[in-house]
Amino acid sequence: MNTNRFWSSYRVRLPLSLSVSAILTAFCLALALGGQTLVNLRADQGRNASMLAHAWSEMLVQALRTEDVWLAYALLRGPEGAANFDAIWILVDVSGRIFASNRPRRYRLDQPLREALPWLEATPGQVETLEWVQGNQAEAQRLLRLPLFSDGTPVGELIALLSDTPYLPRFREILIGGILVTGAVLALLVPLGWLWGRRLVAPLIQLSQCMGRVGKEDPRRLHCTLPGDDSEIGQLGRQFAAMVAALAEQEALKERMLQTERLAAIGRVAAGVAHEVNNPLGGMLMAIDTYRQAQRPDARTARLLDLLERALSQIQGVVSALLVEARADPRPLTARDLDDVRTLAQPRLAKSGVRLIWHNAFDVATTLPAAPVRQLLLNLLLNAIEAARDGGVVQVRLLSKGDRLRLWVRNRGRPIPPDRLAQLFEPYPATPSARSGLGLWICYQIVSQLGGTIEVASKGELTTFHVSLPLDQSVGGEGP
Repeated sequence: MNTNRFWSSYRVRLPLSLSVSAILTAFCLALALGGQTLVNLRADQGRNASMLAHAWSEMLVQALRTEDVWLAYALLRGPEGAANFDAIWILVDVSGRIFASNRPRRYRLDQPLREALPWLEATPGQVETLEWVQGNQAEAQRLLRLPLFSDGTPVGELIALLSDTPYLPRFREILIGGILVTGAVLALLVPLGWLWGRRLVAPLIQLSQCMGRVGKEDPRRLHCTLPGDDSEIGQLGRQFAAMVAALAEQEALKERMLQTERLAAIGRVAAGVAHEVNNPLGGMLMAIDTYRQAQRPDARTARLLDLLERALSQIQGVVSALLVEARADPRPLTARDLDDVRTLAQPRLAKSGVRLIWHNAFDVATTLPAAPVRQLLLNLLLNAIEAARDGGVVQVRLLSKGDRLRLWVRNRGRPIPPDRLAQLFEPYPATPSARSGLGLWICYQIVSQLGGTIEVASKGELTTFHVSLPLDQSVGGEGP
């Protein structure tokens, strides 16, 4: 498979895009939740440190006034495992020296604050502050400073060095849990996204496959399952179906035109040959008749002359069949003329055992000549009886619709192969036909001269001939 073609296909690109979007969304969501969790932990640490500093403030002021270092250390140290171990607490007296801390080895008693925290501003503020530490300090990221007063006089300052280190294990637990949950959600969303993407792109794939068949297959036999909803793809599918229908109609029209031209050419050749053959045939038949009248032949010669006359008469009959003239009888067609055809076909029906279903609803005045229409219907009916199997059924339906006479002759029997339908109306086609092989040829010639159309459809064992003739021959009978 071509790699570029594979990756350029929407059957891959759309599901892959949905899956990647789900992964990126989950990744961004995990980052946002992790960042918000870190912000919340820092806010909780600052809030807890502030509450604890205020709770200690009165007792620390008393320890500073009484110089009770042990009391201050006990408060700052707190019980084992208490929350104040999350921060480094330093109590500074008014002179700027360390009075007590919960890390006495690191921040010694009476050590100048400037020496212990050289990066800290020397001048304390008048109110509580919580701020980020400037620079890269290992022991702290944020700094809480609470000035201590006694009767409005500053007596010292409580400092808390806050760091992310104490709650990093908790943060990692929350982050790992979030990652696991996100991974579980992704394990569900990615396959669903892939399947949903394939489902979304399925109508587009069907439409693409159908479009690829255009030009390679006959549009009349091009059947595709296309979306029929109101989406953009559904609208495109309907437009494509309309285009295929137009192509099928164009192909059918083109085939009818080619068939008409071919049959017309065959008709002109057949008529020309018939005219050329009729003249010498008439002369030979006249010569035989003259010979008989001139002298009495012996028995052997008489038998020979009879054989020649029968053979020449048979040739003349076949040639005359090629010279179809639809307007020989000007008598207009009536419903009784059509019913006479059923009577004429009764002997053939009785012999073959075929049942006839006859429906004649023709009851309007017309200028159609009776003789050629009767001959047309009789030929079609006899062909249908012969094609139907023993005990089969032939249906004939006749009616006037609008300004046209419509005939349907339908039978179940031997199917006609699709590749032979095009030659069905030619003289002596390659398909099994009734009697001389000229019946359908004569039907086509009659229909053409009356300005009508004749169509045949064969699907399985069902074969249907449909004829449409204009009722007013002064308007519609001038040509096919």
